[in-house]
Amino acid sequence: MANVSILILTYNEEANLPACLESVRWSDDIHVVDSGSTDRTLEIARAAGAHIYTHPFENFSRQRNWALANVRFRHQWVLSLDADEVVPPELAEEIERAVAAAPADVNGYAMRWKVLFLGRWLRHVSQYNSFWFLRLYRHRAARYEDRQVNAYALVEGTTGRLENLLVHDNHKGLTDLVEKFNRYAALEAEETLRLRGGRSET
Repeated sequence: MANVSILILTYNEEANLPACLESVRWSDDIHVVDSGSTDRTLEIARAAGAHIYTHPFENFSRQRNWALANVRFRHQWVLSLDADEVVPPELAEEIERAVAAAPADVNGYAMRWKVLFLGRWLRHVSQYNSFWFLRLYRHRAARYEDRQVNAYALVEGTTGRLENLLVHDNHKGLTDLVEKFNRYAALEAEETLRLRGGRSET
């Protein structure tokens, strides 16, 4: 299958990680960077044959940049995932074709996602079918911008796009989802204030 390494960030992801790992079994180089899980996350990762690293969490971009600087990837291409994301077979096949045919100046591929909740496809969430995010890249040409949340990968050179969708499927339930939305909203507010130099608009 594709000569692509996998990078997954985790923290107490025993509910989500099995499906994520199952969806990338085609890779022979899976890396889990954990920030102190107290559930079965590491046990699940170990059983799947993943390489495990632990690193204190500061924010998402710094965690991914730490991984890019410290993880010894077997392949030049890396697919970066959250533990609640799943790679469907058709996307995996497109990834394989893309990296095999990538011109030397193309260092990344952007994709979109499909959000599921409690088994239902949320067709009208704001990011479906319109928001492109870079998740597949040559790791030596990539870094993440310094943001607390929703950090974007930046690569040297040019990028392409993949048509098949990544699936976001959180199995932790409604309470966790609401807490996550509230936490991310607070971090986005802090990030906005930081970019404005601490000034708020009224």
